[in-house]
Amino acid sequence: MLVLIISLVVLLSSCTTTYVGEAETGIVQIPSRDGYLIEGFLSMPDDGNAETLVVYVNGSGPNTYDNKRMLDEKKQFTYFDLFRDEFNARDIAFFSYNTRGVTSSDEPPYFTSVDDIVYRSYTPHASVNDVVAIVEQLREYKGLQNAKVLLLGWSEGTLIAPLVSLKTDVDVLILCGFMYDDMMSILDWQQTGGSSMVFYRNYFDYNKDGIVSPEEFAEDRNGIAAHFGVTYDYMDQDKSGVMDEKDFAIMLEPTRNELYRAIEERDREYLKHSYGVYLTPEWFDAHKMMPTNQEILPFVDIPIHIIHGTFDQNARVEGVYEVKELFEQLGKENLTISVHEGYNHDLNYMDYVFTEEIPEGLAEIFTTAETL
Repeated sequence: MLVLIISLVVLLSSCTTTYVGEAETGIVQIPSRDGYLIEGFLSMPDDGNAETLVVYVNGSGPNTYDNKRMLDEKKQFTYFDLFRDEFNARDIAFFSYNTRGVTSSDEPPYFTSVDDIVYRSYTPHASVNDVVAIVEQLREYKGLQNAKVLLLGWSEGTLIAPLVSLKTDVDVLILCGFMYDDMMSILDWQQTGGSSMVFYRNYFDYNKDGIVSPEEFAEDRNGIAAHFGVTYDYMDQDKSGVMDEKDFAIMLEPTRNELYRAIEERDREYLKHSYGVYLTPEWFDAHKMMPTNQEILPFVDIPIHIIHGTFDQNARVEGVYEVKELFEQLGKENLTISVHEGYNHDLNYMDYVFTEEIPEGLAEIFTTAETL
């Protein structure tokens, strides 16, 4: 796998830029290595200078530089507004960008428009090249030339950001919703009960032994069973007397088999319309060839901060502990981990939307960037 990593580093060669402009708040277009124009939004502190530049590295699927969302007819929010406000208040510049083939639209609830043909070029390899181009060009802007560069990777971005740091000068990584495993293993964990048990352990596993007993389920402290109208007998699909991942593997088998079929047969329409996130056969094919963070991160020598929640149903929290153990075995001291009890994949971002109070996990991102 070391040969694969080295080959990827060579393949993902950086693009050179000669443009020097004034760093101003607004839309920026940056050419990637293949000539594709990446459109993003640069948010600068009021004085036009920043000691640190944070580049957000997208997670999977269609994203825009705003990621505007609709909750209901009366409630809309722009995801990145919080990041812009909090970073700029700390004299930190912030940049977010559109996924390849994706532009903003007025169509709720996701306010995105996807060019299906261009979107096929959205692969992890292209994402690395795009972020390398972003970093190298923004570094040329007046007001950012002396800034430290921090990559804030989320979900799939936690795999992309470390690879970028091996290709161009980056000072710090903050990785949230951390992916330790390869994408296909993560998908398998999600589809065979791992993700489901995160949910049920969070609400029913009162003694923290990893399973849900009939007694815990009957107690139903959070009213989940009553709300969904489910019984323990139904949830215990294999009739083993305990609720565990095996039960959810049985429940999920029909949809899992159909998804795996679509991936193997490159069923473009199914992956677009019947999977929760719009992803392409090209994306899945490329991820099958990607190294994992277990293999990548030992080559990264800059400070790495991992912030994760125990209620993350997208990426298992155990991977955070495993990478910590790996670094200890290697004698590497550039890793800091922070695990927040009960926090989900987005570090409870929606709590901020409803209460305007910044959850602890998100606040840690801002304070970490401020203290570089």
